[in-house]
Amino acid sequence: MTWGDIQLESLKKMFLNKDDLSIENLPVYKTDKKYKTYLYAMPQAVNEAINIIVNVTDKPIVDSKEYKKEEGSQFLLKSLDNFKNIREIIADKDPINYTIINDELLVIKNWNNSNTITIYYEKYPELITKETQDNYKIPLSTQQLLLLPLYIAGELYKDDDIQIATIYMNEFETNLSIISNKKTNLTNQVQTIYRMNL
Repeated sequence: MTWGDIQLESLKKMFLNKDDLSIENLPVYKTDKKYKTYLYAMPQAVNEAINIIVNVTDKPIVDSKEYKKEEGSQFLLKSLDNFKNIREIIADKDPINYTIINDELLVIKNWNNSNTITIYYEKYPELITKETQDNYKIPLSTQQLLLLPLYIAGELYKDDDIQIATIYMNEFETNLSIISNKKTNLTNQVQTIYRMNL
């Protein structure tokens, strides 16, 4: 799903239209007074949703970067794209000795026989802004992406129809719980109810 698809699906949840909304007409909707206020507010709502999903599901966005021995022995981790923290460092041959200073600087103490290392790191999600292209693909799983329109509709439609907004937000939280493998509070125990006859 692209950012454009997510915007469109969010609009479909908020508006029951006789005419089917299409991705080709998204630029037109951004100037239509019926839709433009919601589309303008969507980047903030989707950023909130992405952060919630990534944190609750414990399925971080992971990227990698390769460094070569000839590049030196010190590497600034903050120069990595949206760097959050290191997950793993793998050398191409023998294990290497390294230290990380202040979560910012990787210092290779001994390259041994290795010529390259690959750093696997968690990254912060890319912020969606009004300049984000509609064809941008948000780096989440399909299950996670399907939750975004629910959150956006629930968040942005609460001033128009609190009941519908609440339904969407409940759906978001329920599905989020499912994909994060959290147990619900359901129980298979039978409770005895006592009643006093008067």
